[in-house]
Amino acid sequence: MKKRLAGLLFLASIAFLALQWYQVSDKALLGWHTYSRLYLDQNGKPLKLTLSADEKYRLWVDYAGISKDVIDATLLYEDKYFFTHPGVNFPALFRAFVSTYITHERRVGASTITMQVARAAFNLPTHTLSGKIRQIFYALWLEQHYSKEQILTYYFNAVSYGSNIEGIEAASQVYFHKPSSDLSTAQALSLVVIPQNPSKRNPLSPQGYRNMIKARDRLYRTYRETLSSSDRADLDTWMQLPLKVYQRDDFPSLAPHFTQTLEQLFPERTSRIQTTLDLSKQRIVEAQISQWVNEQRALGINNAAALLLDRHSMEVQAWVGSADFNDDTIQGQVDGVIAKRSPGSTLKPFAYALAMDEGLIHPASLLKDTPYKLQAYTPENYDRIFLGPITATQALITSRNIPAVRLSSQLTQPSFYDFLQTNGIAQMKEASHYGMSIVLGGMEISLSELGGLYGILANEGLYRPISMLKEGKTIDAQRRLSAESAYLSLDMLSQTPPLSSGGYEAHNPLHYAWKTGTSFAFRDALSAGIGKDHILIVWVGNFDGSANPAFIGRQAAAPLFFNIFKALGEESALDGDTPPGYLNLAKVDICKTTGMLPSKLCPNVIKSWFIPGVSPIDVANVYREVPIIIETGLRACKERIGETRMEVYEFWPSDIREIFSMAGIEKRQPPPFESGCSHSKKRSSEPRIQSPTSGLIYTVNPERFEQSRIPLTAVLDADSHQAFWYIGKSFVGKSSSGEPLFWKPELGVFNLRVVDEKGLSSTQMLEVQLAH
Repeated sequence: MKKRLAGLLFLASIAFLALQWYQVSDKALLGWHTYSRLYLDQNGKPLKLTLSADEKYRLWVDYAGISKDVIDATLLYEDKYFFTHPGVNFPALFRAFVSTYITHERRVGASTITMQVARAAFNLPTHTLSGKIRQIFYALWLEQHYSKEQILTYYFNAVSYGSNIEGIEAASQVYFHKPSSDLSTAQALSLVVIPQNPSKRNPLSPQGYRNMIKARDRLYRTYRETLSSSDRADLDTWMQLPLKVYQRDDFPSLAPHFTQTLEQLFPERTSRIQTTLDLSKQRIVEAQISQWVNEQRALGINNAAALLLDRHSMEVQAWVGSADFNDDTIQGQVDGVIAKRSPGSTLKPFAYALAMDEGLIHPASLLKDTPYKLQAYTPENYDRIFLGPITATQALITSRNIPAVRLSSQLTQPSFYDFLQTNGIAQMKEASHYGMSIVLGGMEISLSELGGLYGILANEGLYRPISMLKEGKTIDAQRRLSAESAYLSLDMLSQTPPLSSGGYEAHNPLHYAWKTGTSFAFRDALSAGIGKDHILIVWVGNFDGSANPAFIGRQAAAPLFFNIFKALGEESALDGDTPPGYLNLAKVDICKTTGMLPSKLCPNVIKSWFIPGVSPIDVANVYREVPIIIETGLRACKERIGETRMEVYEFWPSDIREIFSMAGIEKRQPPPFESGCSHSKKRSSEPRIQSPTSGLIYTVNPERFEQSRIPLTAVLDADSHQAFWYIGKSFVGKSSSGEPLFWKPELGVFNLRVVDEKGLSSTQMLEVQLAH
């Protein structure tokens, strides 16, 4: 009776499967499961292993990536006739059927690898007779639709290796911290025996480990006979060694901010992800940050972040988002590499590079560090003093604010705002929101975005986004600066003076191209720079934005910057003192005190790099030769042979002359003219209106209208001493050089004009209205 019942059930199952055949055939065998993600550094070292969507450790591996030992031992242990049977080993199946259902001697397994794949792929309940019959026919179906290699591939990716670990690759990574292709023969044999009884041979428990070892040793004796004598000797050696098996919690979780960011950026990616990170460099940067923070805790420095890039490829080498990912007191899980913070003065080099490309300056150009007002914006220097005339190089490396704002305000192709927006700075507001403070860090930017900008300087003016994945798409570099201005910017930054406080050496004889930044109210300290091989961006601060007087770029961030570069063995940013021959650069004579091409009167000439056809070619007119009457010492109207002698004087504009005076430097002034002279306009500069500010609408309180006054001031040529002021055609008064004229305002829109005693003039519009 039992035999008839079994036969009927067998036939019924055949009919059922025939009806389901075409529904099954359009299903894909591979890729049904979700998979874990294994993050690797650029050298294949594991960083992190995630769980799959169904809470499994499951990693896909292709057939070619599975070691021969694993395949051969598995076939020997599980299914030695795999490559010859049609999916079912019928003789073995018959013996198992008789033993289990007829004689009831014992339950015998006869599942082939294909049958195990069928059970896993179609979730079959094979503990019942009907489930077992369905498993047989699904196995036959699989053999008709897939190759033996595909079926083996699915087997090695789907079967259980204990607990929630599925697939040979995940088992190899979790238990041995290596890819399955690198397993030793002893390790391979250990994994091969687990799927036959994954609950009892789970190596994560002491008893499961012992059970696995016993099964492995039995397989070893059989497998050994299939090897050559030399391979047997090697295997015997391996088998004598203790087998180290890691627990799941032992798997590394390294560079957590980096892998966390990859999870967010590439959620669709699965399985093995090889990143650009260099784990050895990551550990160096982490160690230096930890050491620096521990040393500086007394100053309230508790957190820091850093990004290290390969200078040439723009690949991420190290990514440290905080001093300690697990420290909640510093909000350690916040990623400081992608968090938006004020960059302070680290953006200034790009204003100088753009200005060089527009022909506004060269490295030795003389810039004004004098009081400056641009509409309603009045920038100040960090030290609240003015240095007067200063070279572009000195202005950049000493981080003077006013020269940077002056340059930024003159940029048009592109504007400073457009330059940032074009080069990867995300979520920028309208340009009017930032105004001219943008060049001083009056905006927010991430370390990764700042690293991309510094990559432009490092790579001869070419921009490419930073890269995090080894298999990422290659993006063509885009020209953002000329190669010449990029080189000159590096050369200027390489002259930044070394650190001298706190016992820290700068960089010995090396010259990194580096810049510091301090945000408003001391909330962020940064140091960004370039060496021979790397770009490094460092931040020190608090994620809650709280201020600290110690958060000064040069004091809090720069020492950490140099510690990291020193630990990496980094070298100079530039290869020698001579630029590559293909760059359009030449060294020319420059008048040292004026920063312009020298006239014959310039007493001190220096050499400076110059971009022919681009750099400004103005000739200095500060030094002027004037005739002095020998008898009276007065200034003659013109040279008279025998009565006058020619003497050279410095003719500085009035605003710079005032700065010299404030600094206690008195420039030698020419004596007054003799009577009867008409002033010459030759080589004189027209006056420039300094106040009121161009483009600014003056609003006056109605209640104080009668008492209101607007100061009128102008910068005059050194040879001019008085300014004459006109509103429209009406003369309103005169003022001496460096002194204001206070005008009682009228309501309306006016044409304001200033004229010096030589008749040179300038005009601008002035609007006055009542405050509402």
